[in-house]
Amino acid sequence: MTETILDQAIAWHRAQDDADFDWDGFTLWLEADPAHRTAFDSIALVDARIVEHRATLAALVPPVDMPGPAIAAEAPRRRRRWVGGGVAAALALAVAIPALRSPAPQPADYRTGPGQGRTILLKDGSRIALAASSHLRVEGAAQDRLALEGSALFDIPHRPGRTMTIEAGGQRISDIGTRFDILADARTMRVAVAEGRISIAPRDGGDAIPLPAGRQLLVDRLTHRGATSAVSPGTVGSWRQGRLVYEAVPLSLVASDLSRYAGVPVRVGADVADRPFSGVLIVGDGSGLVREVAQFMDLRTVHQGGAVLLRAGAR
Repeated sequence: MTETILDQAIAWHRAQDDADFDWDGFTLWLEADPAHRTAFDSIALVDARIVEHRATLAALVPPVDMPGPAIAAEAPRRRRRWVGGGVAAALALAVAIPALRSPAPQPADYRTGPGQGRTILLKDGSRIALAASSHLRVEGAAQDRLALEGSALFDIPHRPGRTMTIEAGGQRISDIGTRFDILADARTMRVAVAEGRISIAPRDGGDAIPLPAGRQLLVDRLTHRGATSAVSPGTVGSWRQGRLVYEAVPLSLVASDLSRYAGVPVRVGADVADRPFSGVLIVGDGSGLVREVAQFMDLRTVHQGGAVLLRAGAR
C-alpha cells in the first residue's frame, strides 16, 4: 500500500462530510484496486478509534501550537487533516489505541442531514452506509447493539458465535451475516436483503421470520401488518448510486425517501398512502422528485406549513 493511496483514502474519507459527495467517483475508486478498499477501511478504523478514545488521547498527546485563525477554522470539523508523515503516525496510533481500555464504552451516534451520507466502519469490519437525514446509534463493547432511524445499507460479515441486533421501525433484526438495506420511519419499515439471510421479529415480542436474499419485508407501523415480497438483489441500496428503485411499495414509503432528498417534509394523504408504486427515480439535487412522483401517480401537491402533501387528483 503506497503513501499516495493512503492520501487518496484520507481525502475520500474526509469528503464524506460534504453534502455533494461524489458517490459514483468514490465507488469507481474503490473498485479500481483492492488496495484502495484496504486503505479506506484502515483510515475509517483509525478515525473511529480516535473518536472513541478522544478524551484519553487528549491527555496523552501534547497540544500543537497553530495560528489562531487556523484553529478557529478547523474547530467545527471532526475530520483530521492527515498528510505526509502524519499518515504513518496515525496508523501507528491506531495500533496502540486498542491497549487503551475504557471501563464503559459510550454509545456512538452518527447523524446525517438532508442530502448527506456517510460510511461507518465497525470494529469487526462491518460497513454501514448511512443515507441522508438518518440516525444510527451503536452500543456495546463489541458494537453489537444498533438502532436506526431513517435509512442505511448494511454489509455485515459472518462471525460464528456473534450476536448482533439492529432495532428499527419497531422490529429487531438478528442472525446477521449479510448485505441488506433498511428504511424505518414513523409509518413504514422496510428491510430488503441482497445477500445472505436475516431474522426479523417484533421488538416487543413475537415470532421471528427468516428473510433470505431476494426478499423484502414491509411493515405498516400503524396497523402492525407486514408482508414479504420479491426484490431484485441488484437494486438493494441503489440510492448510493443516486437511484431510488421501488417494486410495488406503498406511496407512504416513497414519501419518506422524498423527504430525505427533496429538502422538505413530504407527506401523503390517507387516501393514497397505501397506493403501490413501482419505478426508478433519479435523485439529482432532489428538487424535482416530488413533482415527478406527483405527475407519474396523477396526484396533486398541497403546501402546508413548510411541508408538501400529496393528495389524490392531479391539478
